[in-house]
Amino acid sequence: MQPVIFYIQDFKIDLSQSLIMQGEQHTKVEPKVLKVLYVLAQHHNEVVTHQALMEQVWQGAEVVPNALQRCIAILRKELGDDAKSPTIIATHPKIGYRLLSEVTWQPAPCEHTKPPTKKHLRALKLTPATFGLVFSTLLLLLITLFWLDTEHLQYSKLSELTRTDAHESHAIYSPNAQYVVFNRYAGGCKSHIWAKELATGKETQLSEDAGQFGAISFTSDGRELVFAAHNTCDKTQANTQTPTQCWALATLDFAQALSHPQTPHKRYQCQAQQLAMPKALANHQYAFLQFNGSRYSLMHYNDLNKTSKTLYSSNEHDIYHFDYSAKRQQFALFAQAKNAQTLLILLDEQGTIQRKIALQSASSHGLFEPLKGVYSAKGEHLLAVNNRKLFKISLTGEVSEIPTPSNRLISVAPHPDKHTLVAIQGSKDIDLARIDLTNNLEQTAPHDLHTVATPYPSLARTPAQERIARFAPNGQSIAFISDQTGQDEIWLWQNSGHAVRLTHRKNHSQIHGYAWSADSQTIAWVESGKLALTSIKSNDLKGFDLKSSVLKAESKFVSTHQPLFSVLSWLDKNTLLVLIKHKLTTHLYQLNINTNTLTPYNIGGVENAWVSHKQLIYSTAQGEVFSSVLEPNLMPARALTQLNGKALLVKNGFIYSVNKQTFDLNQYNLNGQFIHTLKTLKPTAWKVTDLHNEQLLLEQFIGIDQEVVIMN
Repeated sequence: MQPVIFYIQDFKIDLSQSLIMQGEQHTKVEPKVLKVLYVLAQHHNEVVTHQALMEQVWQGAEVVPNALQRCIAILRKELGDDAKSPTIIATHPKIGYRLLSEVTWQPAPCEHTKPPTKKHLRALKLTPATFGLVFSTLLLLLITLFWLDTEHLQYSKLSELTRTDAHESHAIYSPNAQYVVFNRYAGGCKSHIWAKELATGKETQLSEDAGQFGAISFTSDGRELVFAAHNTCDKTQANTQTPTQCWALATLDFAQALSHPQTPHKRYQCQAQQLAMPKALANHQYAFLQFNGSRYSLMHYNDLNKTSKTLYSSNEHDIYHFDYSAKRQQFALFAQAKNAQTLLILLDEQGTIQRKIALQSASSHGLFEPLKGVYSAKGEHLLAVNNRKLFKISLTGEVSEIPTPSNRLISVAPHPDKHTLVAIQGSKDIDLARIDLTNNLEQTAPHDLHTVATPYPSLARTPAQERIARFAPNGQSIAFISDQTGQDEIWLWQNSGHAVRLTHRKNHSQIHGYAWSADSQTIAWVESGKLALTSIKSNDLKGFDLKSSVLKAESKFVSTHQPLFSVLSWLDKNTLLVLIKHKLTTHLYQLNINTNTLTPYNIGGVENAWVSHKQLIYSTAQGEVFSSVLEPNLMPARALTQLNGKALLVKNGFIYSVNKQTFDLNQYNLNGQFIHTLKTLKPTAWKVTDLHNEQLLLEQFIGIDQEVVIMN
């Protein structure tokens, strides 16, 4: 055994001789005392728990009470440290100890090997056959080791862990893999953190009060859960018209919560700017993303001295996600560059860039949403779910798909030791309804034991997600988006009562919007960043075989100077209103199809837009509504404060918007002035999408099927 020697300040510690040396002074110390110091030195500047020290130093042997505290007292005496103002060993009450000073390790001396004797050399003379056998064995061994090291990156088995009427999210393993912890949402403020013991199947509610909780992570020792908490459910805010936004970095004692639900301990309290994805570092320190009004920065918070600082921020790209690997002591940041490329940025714990990589072209894998990766258990690569599929991201930037038995993935987290993932899979069930506004009678959907109750009679009932229904301008058909085939497609609903699929796509990216041309002959939408123009001829519809569910429509694809995100509406037969994503924010443009030119409005955060009487009405992702002149950049926009941008449409020179509190569908003029109430809608069926001849189209929420599963 080689001697273990290391230095702390001007002290030399020799474990093999049980000595602490300072200059000419040599002090003999009990081996167990130095073993405690050795364990602390191995975890320099990290809190080592009492339990960990007892296990590593005494290894289960019976010891006298306060044996550990006695060792610490001896070390402080011999090293000249003061317990009240420590510079070498810090005490963390009821938790453990931390070595403050830097540690320098003395390299082990190289062994001098004896030269081989003639007898040894004769033994090494190999015949060709023996050499071939040895070479083949070594090659096979190397291949096997490579295969084991890269893991069998595919999953073929899936088992459900939960099956409830609520929906689950953000599932992770506990560090000892005995529990799976997840968020469970049951509507309103009924959201809690839960744990399921894998051996017994017992479920335990961990959070005492309902709240809005973000993605969960553990401290490395498994003692605490770490997450972002928002004040949405606070009773003090419930009756406030404009509640104060309050984000906090919160923790929960896991062991105590398993015995009885606990109130989260808010460590970094009430931040007005959004705080996301906190991760625990060593020694009561945390990292998280915080929004500063225009972009996210990676922040560091020290809970011991209550200070925070920026670890990483950039004006050249926009961070939108990160993960931390304790094994690698490394951050992986995901950002979008100005040219819309996705960047993987690897940082050390001080925020210094180790590597910055542009990930492979997303289009080669059908990836058109930002990648969000989590470290694998060993930290050798990252895992990401995109468009319901699982992908591996190497630390050198290669992206490859991993086969799984699920086509409904939402998120994954690795098992700490095995080739197993805990995942969230599921889908939303959203239907379309057509309501006659001239009929004041209550329109209810008939149902029995074998049907799902819906707020209104469904236009085309499926268990999939149907959305954005819009009448053709001639009123003869309704277009809508549905994922009933496993991916977004545009469908047509005929007045004959039959739905047909209009598009036949090859990738699984989301369709964010579309628009009818004024002659009802073309639908404009976006496919892989390109403008898609799908022609619908009247003769095709008249001669359509009702036994089929597919319409063979022709699509033309046009590349623009910048990749498009969505089509909103037609201004005229040659001009479209479109959205383009810059820095993760959608911006409004005019697109001239004939000249292929884009004219910016210099308006960010737009979600939808309409044109009426040479006036532009648009809504934002926050639900705000604004009015402006149609010509770009001529006049500043004016806020229409009475309107709800989340349930809004503009038609025939009027604005129609649904009140957030009462669900009243109200009519307004183009200046946002109230005219009258048309109808009171239902709490789960209020997102209006179009209006034609007193026939209202809307989306109605049926349910969310979102469960925790295990994949191996």
